[in-house]
Amino acid sequence: MTEESSKNAPKRRRVTAIVLGIVVIIIVAGIAAGIYEHQKTSSKVIGPANKSQLTVVENEPINSIDPASGFYAGEDEVMSNVYQGMVMYNVTTNNATTIEPIIASSWTHNSNYTVWNFNLRNSVTFENGNDYNASDAWFNFYRTILMNQVGAFYFNGFLYNGTLAFETGYSVPQGLVQDFEANGYANLTSQNTSQQQKSAAFILANILSNFNPNNSTTESIMKYPNQAVVVTGEYSIQFNLLHPYSEFLSVLSVPGAGQVDPSFVDSNGGVVPNSENTYLNTHSMGTGPYYVESYITGETLTLQANPNYWPKNLPASQTNVMLTVPHIPTIIIEYTTQQSAMISDLQSNTAALVGGPPTLPALSPSSMETLSKMPGIKTVNLVNSPKFVFLMAALDTAKYPYNETNFRLALAHAVNYSELISSIMGAYGSGMVGPISPGYAYYNPDNLPMYSYDPSYSISILKNMGIYLKFSNGTVINPGGTQLSLQISYVTSDQTQIDAAQEMQQMFSEIGLSFTLNPLTVQSEESLISQPGNASSYPGMLLWDWYPSWLDPVYQDMVVQLNSYYSGISGDVSNFNNATVNNITNYLPYITNDTLKMQLVKEVYNITYAQAPDLWLWGINPVWAQQPYLQGVYFNTGVLGFYFPLMYYST
Repeated sequence: MTEESSKNAPKRRRVTAIVLGIVVIIIVAGIAAGIYEHQKTSSKVIGPANKSQLTVVENEPINSIDPASGFYAGEDEVMSNVYQGMVMYNVTTNNATTIEPIIASSWTHNSNYTVWNFNLRNSVTFENGNDYNASDAWFNFYRTILMNQVGAFYFNGFLYNGTLAFETGYSVPQGLVQDFEANGYANLTSQNTSQQQKSAAFILANILSNFNPNNSTTESIMKYPNQAVVVTGEYSIQFNLLHPYSEFLSVLSVPGAGQVDPSFVDSNGGVVPNSENTYLNTHSMGTGPYYVESYITGETLTLQANPNYWPKNLPASQTNVMLTVPHIPTIIIEYTTQQSAMISDLQSNTAALVGGPPTLPALSPSSMETLSKMPGIKTVNLVNSPKFVFLMAALDTAKYPYNETNFRLALAHAVNYSELISSIMGAYGSGMVGPISPGYAYYNPDNLPMYSYDPSYSISILKNMGIYLKFSNGTVINPGGTQLSLQISYVTSDQTQIDAAQEMQQMFSEIGLSFTLNPLTVQSEESLISQPGNASSYPGMLLWDWYPSWLDPVYQDMVVQLNSYYSGISGDVSNFNNATVNNITNYLPYITNDTLKMQLVKEVYNITYAQAPDLWLWGINPVWAQQPYLQGVYFNTGVLGFYFPLMYYST
């Protein structure tokens, strides 16, 4: 990427079980539009056991719900219900383009999308009743950057220089060094770069940990014009971006942009550079519709409706559907990895929703089929919905033989993709050509076909490469050729990955290649791909699930997966390093001319297709199962999880 991009930017978490209970939600709007298909509901209908409580069963317990630290799908869901940002996607629409004002009331930007001005509502309060204003916004964005946890990544290259942070060890909002010197902190600019960053980081930490927006020096610092976030008035702020970025509203919609009460932070550990706040990992104080009442680690999280939820006092002209006051006051999320327990909880009416947000693994295709036959259970398969999550086989292009384009192409044409999808995913998955998720803007603009299944072609490629090939009937090609030691790596927590690995092993044997299976835990998988790509233990072929961090398919799908600055766990798992692709994707996210951007996306797509660093196995349909009496549960990939305030009981 650019000089502001960090090579260690975190990738969006792989889905530990790529299954088709990805979403357990009901969609009311959209069914009439014909987008939501394959609904099944049996005749038996019952009501909730407790109308004041909703029980949801999921399988990804939280580690942190602090906007500065939380990142995984289950954490995003909780944060989306507890914290609010400037804006939020409208989950009730059938697209991922409609954004609603939340804390902000309106916004503007300059012609090249580098300066964004927001007017804030003057009626927002935190759960404890404290008022919210522009100084709280300044505090929150700078806190997240300074802590340098996973939440800071959202603002890398926009509000701070990620490469500088990586090189110096401290993340500091752009312009803050000059800001501090202008406000009496002498000689900062005379220090070397590393010392500047460190000094500025600890000055900022002291200001944030003893936050007093009425202090004259702090007030002057917040108003300094040439910095990342400027307080331009009591209820107005300005963002000054390092690069033009037309999708900045998408960044501001992520849970990492959620706002927490500064006094709550300062009373519970304050702000320390490069450190998480362990108290805020499991305790909340936001402006959102719910708050965290309790959390039993790994077992149960309880949300209660915010008693001071500020939108309840808004006039109709100032509100929108994403500011709906909760209908159900108590939400209980129970965590389990046992599919039998999920099915049982639905069947017994213990739970009304099962499976988790769209990016969270849950029910397998076979479990969905089982549930579809149970009295009183509703299952839905969104066949025509965008495929936010997909499975690929990443090929390590940093070492032999995967660094040979012809070898990768031989593998690409040895896979029978239609057979894989039919036998493993059935009606719950579909073919695709990556790296952009099917159904989103810029997906496969030249309509490139999936790689054809042509084992004879694969054999001819390998024969010409001089690779030793041995077939099940005893036939050997190139008896004195290069013998390879090959593995397919995959996680054992995902039955679909297990099945795919086994079927692909058989398909590769039909072109004379012998692959062994290398089962991994999620932890060992992530450890292996945290190494350099040329490490001997870096997986040569890894089944890998992908979904973007926010809804910019060009940046978060194409760029992060293909630019070598993101090699390994950061996103480019195949360690693809093509000079032309790197050059284009260094500036591609910041292009504001749609025609030029499409032209360059096509070029990158065609280069990638010709070089096959990844084998795109399937995109996953959003599906869910739930009790039919639960209404108002929507699916939209702009919000990573259930949005509980809209849910209500019909009986």
